[in-house]
Amino acid sequence: MPMILSGETPINVETAGDDRRPALVLINPLGATLDIWEPMMAQLVEHNYVIRFDQRGHGGSPLPDEPFDLADLGHDVLNLLDVLEVPRTHVLGASLGGFVATWLAANHPERIDRVVLVSTAPRLGPDYWWQRTIATVEDRGLEGMIDHLDRVFFSERYIESQSEPLDASRQMMLATPPAAYLAGARVILDCDSGPLLERIRASTLLIVGSDDPVLQHHPAEDILARIPDSEAVLVEGARHRVFLEQPHEIAEVIGEFLTDPDGR
Repeated sequence: MPMILSGETPINVETAGDDRRPALVLINPLGATLDIWEPMMAQLVEHNYVIRFDQRGHGGSPLPDEPFDLADLGHDVLNLLDVLEVPRTHVLGASLGGFVATWLAANHPERIDRVVLVSTAPRLGPDYWWQRTIATVEDRGLEGMIDHLDRVFFSERYIESQSEPLDASRQMMLATPPAAYLAGARVILDCDSGPLLERIRASTLLIVGSDDPVLQHHPAEDILARIPDSEAVLVEGARHRVFLEQPHEIAEVIGEFLTDPDGR
């Protein structure tokens, strides 16, 4: 997989599919590498040139010494598009990745076609939750959070029946350097995407799990009131990593949305 410089920051990127097809950038949630999209890839590349990458400090992308913010993460995507010579793209972001997708659609509409926001709201949980998360990771590392995160990310049904993919998700999280997780958590803590959402004119699809505890304090449906051309799919019984609980069904929904000339 090639390394692309975003400013002075190396970003690990992987592309798949025919580059003559519409581009689709996948933006990971916190604590995940580009491999998190693997269960959906076969379906996504049927109609798209798929670009996935490791965000700063995750997977093959090193963590820079300097602090960064949401705009820096957005510029990483723009730099990838420039190097790959992709003038416009669809964008799919989950959780923290949804914030990045929102920033891109609000600030660079000339580069963005359609937007898919997964497990995203104007804010992700209350401030005290992230403050407690940061304190726990600083004190005990990600091992101190992993059992709690399982219950946040996945429904009880999934935990009981999907031991292999659940273990893969846990290992991906535990492989994340604590400093990288903390840096991303601080971006989320500082982020309120409400003002950005009101500037988005791209056709937008929102996908959320009905039992997502991260969205209880700031409902994802608030996005629908702020983006004129938007609609939502609610996945019953799923939690924050809804796209892992039902990857094939969600990939099909995304494919329909991105290929329908009038939206979904």
